[in-house]
Amino acid sequence: MISKATANNWEKLGSDPRGKLAKRANKTRSTRRVVASGYLDYVPAYRLLDTLSGADQPIGDIMYSLCVSYLRHAGIWEKENVKAFFSTLPEYRHLDIDLPPRIWDSTDDVLGFVYQSLTAEGERNMTGLYYTNRKVVEYMLDGKTLSKGETFLDPCCGSGAFLLSVKAEDPSCLYGFDINPIAVMTAGTNLLVKYAACDFVPQVHCIDFLHEGFPRAAENINIPHAFHNIYTNPPWGADKEGQYTAVFPCIKSKERASMVVVRSLELLGANGMLHAILPTSLLKVKAHHDIRSHILSNASIKRIDMFKDKYDGVFTDFFSIKMEKSAAAAQVYDVTTGNKTTTVALPESARASGTIVWECLSDLDKTIMEKLESRRHDDLSHSLWALGIVTGDNKKKVKKEWASGLEPVYMGRQVSPFKLQHTTSYISFIPETFQQCAREEMFRAPEKLIYRFIAKYPIVAYDNQQRLCLNSANILIPLVDGLSIKSVAALLNSSLYHYYYSMKFPDIKVLKGNLQQLPFPKLTARQDKKLSRMVTSFQSSGHPEANQRALDKAVYDIFNITPNEQIQIQEYEKISYDVHDSAFGGMQRRRHGTTD
Repeated sequence: MISKATANNWEKLGSDPRGKLAKRANKTRSTRRVVASGYLDYVPAYRLLDTLSGADQPIGDIMYSLCVSYLRHAGIWEKENVKAFFSTLPEYRHLDIDLPPRIWDSTDDVLGFVYQSLTAEGERNMTGLYYTNRKVVEYMLDGKTLSKGETFLDPCCGSGAFLLSVKAEDPSCLYGFDINPIAVMTAGTNLLVKYAACDFVPQVHCIDFLHEGFPRAAENINIPHAFHNIYTNPPWGADKEGQYTAVFPCIKSKERASMVVVRSLELLGANGMLHAILPTSLLKVKAHHDIRSHILSNASIKRIDMFKDKYDGVFTDFFSIKMEKSAAAAQVYDVTTGNKTTTVALPESARASGTIVWECLSDLDKTIMEKLESRRHDDLSHSLWALGIVTGDNKKKVKKEWASGLEPVYMGRQVSPFKLQHTTSYISFIPETFQQCAREEMFRAPEKLIYRFIAKYPIVAYDNQQRLCLNSANILIPLVDGLSIKSVAALLNSSLYHYYYSMKFPDIKVLKGNLQQLPFPKLTARQDKKLSRMVTSFQSSGHPEANQRALDKAVYDIFNITPNEQIQIQEYEKISYDVHDSAFGGMQRRRHGTTD
């Protein structure tokens, strides 16, 4: 009763194709499960999860049993419309589950929380099973109420977060699709309970929205030809197996989220509204020029919201984009980041090139950024680059104790400003035994920089001892006119460059393509010598705060950064605010830091 794709995914995970939950002790059949703590805050739900986590029963049976219990609690399990909905689903076995008191007293999505938390991390990654945080959903809907006859679709509905949060008098105008029958069952159950007084069969269907046969399948179940509203959080990631490539030839990147946007725009009526959650990479990575051009050619952007919250178990930044299906003579829209909102009037040149402007900068921010750009003399586009070693099996190939024939190898977390911290990892450097390895001369270069891959901004160590690194750290040999390699390291580790990078590339990955866009000034011989000496000094003394202040002063002087501008940079370095604080119930502060 499961799809071939789902069976293949379970096989890849080494799981039973019936979807059995592995017991905690059985590590050979289990992958890590991430509790969806950001999705729900309800104590009885966590108690239920504790009860179920060690169960050796199919997930489908568990979720069916919980759905039945929820419907019985609502007093509607025996109703004809409920029976009609469940007749469209696969048959599952009813289990006797010990439920904690008051489990169904919450109006939150307990079913979705349990399903996410019980599903193996690998399965969640491959199928996109990361349901949208309720606060994000409510922020996007902004109290939206459907008028009579107004239709609403979520084509990747999961357990029904958008469908449950939009206000509608008639639930028959709500539509949801999902490729997972368990998700369909969960979303339908949630709707049946919310609209318990209505005799309706939920319009939630097990359909692959991207499949070439979707239009025919939609006709068979009387899906509207044009919707007024589509709100969704589509699965992210490339269509690696090429299931949909022929259906969406305009999406050269093969990104599934982009394909969902294309099909959603096709399914909207004139002046219909699409509001989607997408990975930030779609706004800035060259490979996603395809979807940006498609949006600018087929819709009018109304709003872009940049979020810094992450999904449980996901490290990718995301944004939401609201667009109308209408021909726009000009693209004018709001961009919100944190507590800043900027109105963008997109230049025709940007529109023609497939560029969606999304940076939300104050006038002071713009002044600082322009100072760096005005001094641009060179960049890193013609420098030398290499990825750290991908062993293919760190457990076997990376040793924790030194032995003859082994040499130290460094990971991202050991990369600190200007120097590598002590490592307790060792490796035998035999490139042909690795899954991926750069040319040896890159590792053995007389001088090189090693930078963290996972970080909010560049963190760069100087190395002249020909040391090795794994793929959480990468190699840069800068070739910048007028700058020594140590001066490049000094600039990259400065607060000014951290600020510039974070403002321009709000991501948790330091990418080669981003680094290549950074501006580097023409230094005098005296300035270059001063920075180089500072780096040499920092290497022997560590990197206390006093060293950072001295470095920052030297870099500020090069770019004529005023005291007021320095305060702006320092404040940005100290604290970043969670996005949409008022929408999420208060402000949290966190250091601008790194993860590894």
